[in-house]
Amino acid sequence: MYSHASELGIYFNDTRFIGVWEMTFNGAAPVSLAKELRFSGNTAVFSMTNPDLPRLGESGRIRRDTFLIRRILTLQQDTFYETVEVKNFDDREHTLQVEQWVGSRFDDVFEVRGFPRPRRGKMLAAEESSKDGGLTTILQYEGLDAQIRRTFIHRLFPAEKIRVSPSLTGHFTRISIPSKSTVALKTIVSFDKPSEGKLMGRPYAQISVPEKMEILARDYLVNPLLGLSIITDNALVNKSIENARRDIFTLLTREESGVLYPYAGIPWFSAPFGRDGLITAFQLLPWNSSLAQGVLQYVFETLGTKFDAFTDEQPGKAFHEMRRGEMSRTREVPFIPYYGSVDSTPLALILLHEYIRWTMDLGQLRKWWPFALRALDWIDTSADTNGDGFVGYAMQSTSGLVNQGWKDSGDSVMHRDGRLAEVPIRLCEAQGYAFRARMGMSALARLLGDDVLASRLRLDALKLRARFQEQFWNAEERFVHLALDGKSRPCAVRTSNMGHCLWAQILTGEQARDVAEHLLSDAMFSGFGIRTLADTETAYNPLSYHNGSVWPHDNSIIMEGLRLYGFQKELEKLALGTYAVLESSDDFRLPELFCGFRRRGSEPPVPYQVACKPQAWAAGSIFLMLKSMLGVSMETDQNYLVFNSPLLTDKISTMEIKGLQCRDWEADLILRRGRSGTTVEVTRKTGPLRVLTVKR
Repeated sequence: MYSHASELGIYFNDTRFIGVWEMTFNGAAPVSLAKELRFSGNTAVFSMTNPDLPRLGESGRIRRDTFLIRRILTLQQDTFYETVEVKNFDDREHTLQVEQWVGSRFDDVFEVRGFPRPRRGKMLAAEESSKDGGLTTILQYEGLDAQIRRTFIHRLFPAEKIRVSPSLTGHFTRISIPSKSTVALKTIVSFDKPSEGKLMGRPYAQISVPEKMEILARDYLVNPLLGLSIITDNALVNKSIENARRDIFTLLTREESGVLYPYAGIPWFSAPFGRDGLITAFQLLPWNSSLAQGVLQYVFETLGTKFDAFTDEQPGKAFHEMRRGEMSRTREVPFIPYYGSVDSTPLALILLHEYIRWTMDLGQLRKWWPFALRALDWIDTSADTNGDGFVGYAMQSTSGLVNQGWKDSGDSVMHRDGRLAEVPIRLCEAQGYAFRARMGMSALARLLGDDVLASRLRLDALKLRARFQEQFWNAEERFVHLALDGKSRPCAVRTSNMGHCLWAQILTGEQARDVAEHLLSDAMFSGFGIRTLADTETAYNPLSYHNGSVWPHDNSIIMEGLRLYGFQKELEKLALGTYAVLESSDDFRLPELFCGFRRRGSEPPVPYQVACKPQAWAAGSIFLMLKSMLGVSMETDQNYLVFNSPLLTDKISTMEIKGLQCRDWEADLILRRGRSGTTVEVTRKTGPLRVLTVKR
């Protein structure tokens, strides 16, 4: 792996600690045969063989396909473990010279992404030491933040130096492999501090490959998402559910405060993001509530406390992005954390209400209530950028985001003629989120016995809805404007954003019907999903990031909105589009996004070139889609698990759910699709649970 000219590498705390990782055998690179990700995605197994190789110290060649070479790479607890196994299938012994090259420039992730940097820190001299028959090399870099970053390469085998420079080291060892035998070489790489040489408490030098796999399999069972089982009679759907569960687990990271937070996506967004984490946690309810608890704790802990133009921080505002690399620490970029998100704050309040609905965790509610009131105050004050009662944004930071909704590309908010909107911008979905947040906070205030606050919040929400319908609703063409610009002129373009207004329930029933028709029209529905921008708009580009592409998380939110208004046919059509994406995928995963070209026959969707995979809210989309199809909900004032017009498409005839846990109950259920609709059967339950199926 040579990555100085690409984004490849091993990253830690937003820094590329390894940019070169290469191994050769008698001077030649091995030939790839197969690769596989295992467990939670933290282990990669590469199976390879040899090309024709020269013999060492004698004439002749070693025939190709003589060796099976397996490289087993694992990332575990901030440490990188590699075992290289070489098995000799020949009838004679062979000697190989194995070279290992490792290098790093300690690039900040924003350098890798192309951010200009007039100067950077300095590479320090590499250091080497021998111990217990192995060789340790330390690559090190002193950043402009005065922090020294180190990569410790600990080889558990004797090695001799080829080259040692500050940014690149090469070493070799010679191994003799008897006929039909296997030799293993092990390396441990740690970041910023030396490794203790152990994997899950056991000396790595003493662990065989089967033992390593057994240890990692046991650790995988700790996955907090494994307590629930969702199995259908469709193998593809089952594989997709399992992969989504695995991807979310891969992205879960325990923060310094101890909470688990889903990082947004690999490779570019492997960091805490407010909006992404909040939506992912919402998508996982009711299937898993611990994720929502961790996300809410982290978001409330990091609420803004002051006005800081550089980071767009304001009191009570939820963060957008947290980075820990050199460029953030030196304030070359504002992500320390950065607060340029107009919707993270209301989304936090929406998640809080949904979390309490499913868990009735009143202890946490009381603990978080002061933070929730601070967030609510931000919506009522600082977020009202135009003094018109709408939630808006205008970038204060000189190096932040121009657009601060989920479509945060610089060109994602425009007028019908393609002109970009002027700030401050009031997005339609942000008003929907603010409406739903106030309604949810009203319900929570009543739950806590504050009827005065509850009544005020409900009235404020209804007033917002009335203003919204006056200024955001296009009465002539029957759709929701994307936004109001700085002069309160409507951005009269059809976008998927209005689907989020369904989810927020800020629309009347008649308006919701019109919006659903637009969303599922040929102009917006590609056959695989709803485009971010209708193909009839001037700015439409199916290859773009936000102006005509299709985002699975966007579609999952719209599916939930369709369910809330009872649009079963539209929900089914959109769900079948998602199934088609999974059926065409080579790994049964939903990507961050894909291009918005129209579906043609059996052709798969055109991939977006640099889409993240795995990506948290893309993986979460499957779980929110299932929730929407089942129509499952609970209210705070009842212990009924309600299935409202559950829907299983022709792709699924049965769905078995085991280990669904909420509040003080647990249940197993089976759903079956029949001629008269979908039935729900409770096969096991503990606690005071009642299940109610409602059919329209």
